[in-house]
Amino acid sequence: MEKVAIIELKTTGVKLRIVDVIRNKYFQNHKTIEMPINLTKDFYGDLFIKPTVIKDINSILSVYKKIIEGYECTETICVATDLLTEAKNINGFLNELLVSNGFDFKVFVPEEEIDDVYTAVINSFNRPKGVIINVSDYNTEMVIYNRRNVIKKLIIPYGSVKVYDKLNDMSFDEKLEKLKSEIKLLIDENDFMNELPEEYDIIGAGDAFKDYAVVCKKAKKYPLDLTHNFVSSKKDLEKVFGLIKNLDVTTSTKIKGLTLNNSKYFPSGLLIIKAVLDSFDHDDFAICGLSATDGMLFHSVLPLTIEKPISDTLGYSLQMLNDYYDQKPNNSQTIYEISMILFKQLKVLHKLPRPYVKVLRIASYLSNSGYRVNVENSDKIAFDIIKNSEIFGVSHNDIILASFVALGKNSDNFSLSDWVRFKEYLTDEDLIAVKKLSVILKIAEALDITGFGNVTDISCDILGDSVIMKTIVKEDASFEINYSMLCGSEFKKAFGKNLEVL
Repeated sequence: MEKVAIIELKTTGVKLRIVDVIRNKYFQNHKTIEMPINLTKDFYGDLFIKPTVIKDINSILSVYKKIIEGYECTETICVATDLLTEAKNINGFLNELLVSNGFDFKVFVPEEEIDDVYTAVINSFNRPKGVIINVSDYNTEMVIYNRRNVIKKLIIPYGSVKVYDKLNDMSFDEKLEKLKSEIKLLIDENDFMNELPEEYDIIGAGDAFKDYAVVCKKAKKYPLDLTHNFVSSKKDLEKVFGLIKNLDVTTSTKIKGLTLNNSKYFPSGLLIIKAVLDSFDHDDFAICGLSATDGMLFHSVLPLTIEKPISDTLGYSLQMLNDYYDQKPNNSQTIYEISMILFKQLKVLHKLPRPYVKVLRIASYLSNSGYRVNVENSDKIAFDIIKNSEIFGVSHNDIILASFVALGKNSDNFSLSDWVRFKEYLTDEDLIAVKKLSVILKIAEALDITGFGNVTDISCDILGDSVIMKTIVKEDASFEINYSMLCGSEFKKAFGKNLEVL
């Protein structure tokens, strides 16, 4: 495993990410630091980045350089905000950063940024048709895609910082009306709406949407602290808009959950979000927790994504998390395979629809993740790990249910008080499903408790009040069979049948 560093120079801060990388396999965040700056301090009088700002940035970069050297990073990717394209001294500024610390920054241009954001989205969502809206500092980019092919792009010359700096003589309502009218004109001139598929999703990316997700989740008391694939509605947006509209951002007003700098520009980003979304006859929209730099990493670490996106985003995500929490050699793949066999073989009993396969897949891959922290409370820890993991290609409901499936392997752990916290998002049918899936997972783990992979297949016969599981083995599996019989009481409770394993 190697480490790669990403430095992102934004209007509000200099961000460093250290990423664990296995080439042609995956990447995973290891460490993140962001130091606030004010890149546009006294900028708009003459469009020059000031020497004091440059000095501050170089001071931060000198520390980042030592951190990167300490981690022995094999590659450093440096990108800078598109707002720099306005600076008259852009070349001298970037050259000074290069000479002082050796960091060669590439300035994002809208066309490249939206391509990188598209790459991040298409490799982390299971949404085949959509519109991606990326709100950056200086521009907002939109792209329509259909079946993993880009159909249409549109650049809107307004970003969070630009709206704040350029429209500061207007009231909140005046800014909104100006943005709406100009965005509508651009959409109409570019015939953007006529390229939309019949059914599509809207996905919001960039800091403005991520900050919106933070504020929205707090406003509605959302039970998960996850951003990626958080689904919001225009009703939620109106609520947040009403809360933010009257804030005085000219003073040091901090919005709960956001940094002071992000709080400063968030209302401007929110105006763009509302103005753009009001152009669509669509109520729901999802948030992307990844950024353009993640798109760059996909292309760098997994070159195949340049030609073709990852086909199984969930599988990619689970393998990445599994390798971290349950280091090889492990038997998670075997547990998953046995779980899938049991799900199919017992379908006539459990009668659960196919979407629950994703839930079982997550739980079976990550059910052992708690062992890395504490063996004694591993199921409870796995519950927390799963429900706090950014898992690609599934809904937040799937993640919640999977966490309860992992927890429910030990029925003593299961508490209705925990379940009630999510009652707004889960159903009575989900509760029944979780109890059945927990037993399936418990049996699957028991049938490979040794980790030897001796059980390769199972055939289930349902006879009267009993279920007979006939195992197909490659070596003696008497220990695994006897161990799985210990699940008999839980099986009887969930399925109403006696269990016999042969």
